[in-house]
Amino acid sequence: MKRRLIISAALVMALSLEVKAQPQQTEIVSKADRTTVEFVVRDGKPILMDIYQFKDRTTEGKRPVFIYSFGGAWAMGSRVDALCNPLYDHLCEKGWVCVAIDYRLGSARGRDGKPLITPPEGYNAFQYSIDIGAEDIYAATAWLIRHADEYNIDTGKIVISGSSAGAINSMNAEYYICTGHRIAKDNLPAGFNYAGVVPMAGAVYLTGQNDTELKWDSKPCPMCFFHGSADPTVTFNVENGPGRHGFGPAYISRQLDEMDVPYMLNEYDGGDHCMALLPIKWFWNEIDSFLDRIVLGGQDLKVHSIERSSKPRTDANWLETVRPGQYRAVNRGRGQGVPQGVPQR
Repeated sequence: MKRRLIISAALVMALSLEVKAQPQQTEIVSKADRTTVEFVVRDGKPILMDIYQFKDRTTEGKRPVFIYSFGGAWAMGSRVDALCNPLYDHLCEKGWVCVAIDYRLGSARGRDGKPLITPPEGYNAFQYSIDIGAEDIYAATAWLIRHADEYNIDTGKIVISGSSAGAINSMNAEYYICTGHRIAKDNLPAGFNYAGVVPMAGAVYLTGQNDTELKWDSKPCPMCFFHGSADPTVTFNVENGPGRHGFGPAYISRQLDEMDVPYMLNEYDGGDHCMALLPIKWFWNEIDSFLDRIVLGGQDLKVHSIERSSKPRTDANWLETVRPGQYRAVNRGRGQGVPQGVPQR
């Protein structure tokens, strides 16, 4: 599928504009108990994560973990985002431990306009932003593994997720594990892999001259994609440019099918980059289905669902109330009700 090529700077600008257009919610109202911890120190600066769980509720066995990375073009954003808390509460009610992480912002600039983080010489700046984000996901994961007994965590059921830049970090993090990348080897226990990846408008991006296709050395974990088919910011299929290549869920899902890896591809027909945030508000049923049936239940499912609307939601109108059931689902029906706890306006 032909797509307009977007250079690195243009992608960062588009992602930045998308984030600026969204309402910034900072007040955290959560039913779950929240604990803030420092999970790693980079360049003398601590990086934090918030751990959400219901401490006073007993569960049978150890708890699975859902790690979320925010979006913001690797230039802005924070783990503190009230938009996400209803989803965290929902998953915690189901027995999950939810973890919202900060990570280094490789494209952030100071007031003088100079980069706050300078890549090593010869390191592509765009790739470096992704790689240090993936490295910080690994650091958060390693911390949770070390403290598994304290938080009653099932280290074999850790899922990573994210929106936009956070989704790209998560996708690359899984690809690096499956290709023996040094970042994965240096930061994770030998033999570790995630139980699932839930990217919201994400893709794998590589900048090597020879990285014209994804070559998995080992099978990846199951994935649950959310993506707009008309996303101009993060490729839905394939993006090839000089020295830079992007691989979106339409491409990767075909690879997963060939490798017999379970997946769910939730395609929003005609949708743009709004799918970076839309699942947090409206697609709990799909997230639950992936987590319950594939991650926890071990079912071998391969699902590609397509939703259409006469007026597709976009970055500009995604917060308008269009409730589940008002879309036509091509490959499966959807109930008219709203999942319990879903925020309404």
